[in-house]
Amino acid sequence: MPSSLTLDRWLSMARDDVVAIDAADILHEAQANMWSFSPHDDAPQDISTAGLVHFITQIMAARQQQLTAQPPMLFYCWHDAQARQLRFSLVSATHGRLPFGCATNPAATLRAIAERVVHGDWYNPQWGALGADDTEPDSALPVFVALLQN
Repeated sequence: MPSSLTLDRWLSMARDDVVAIDAADILHEAQANMWSFSPHDDAPQDISTAGLVHFITQIMAARQQQLTAQPPMLFYCWHDAQARQLRFSLVSATHGRLPFGCATNPAATLRAIAERVVHGDWYNPQWGALGADDTEPDSALPVFVALLQN
């Protein structure tokens, strides 16, 4: 896997973050566990789709290790197009849902999310131009979801 200084830096920041578990309050849990990433405009364009998939996979593995003797949790990530960020979080699986106020498509693949973030947004010189992005205001938000349990 080619190394990315940006992704290596992000991994060192987020890998060991404490996981908040609050089965009574999905919003608290989601907000406490959320991370957002976007490269600085002057950062080198060293992030590939494969590199981003690898980064997210490493974060999931770290969270999995942290959940020893804990209830199952849902790891989920998505592209926040308005903020131009990759975001991910965790909520208890007992909630039975994700904490979005819009329709979601939880069948999105990790690669599809990474591709959308990297090539559809971060390194797309046409991003923000009228009709340049492929998001439809009435469509469901693509979200990658994985069950983390012991």
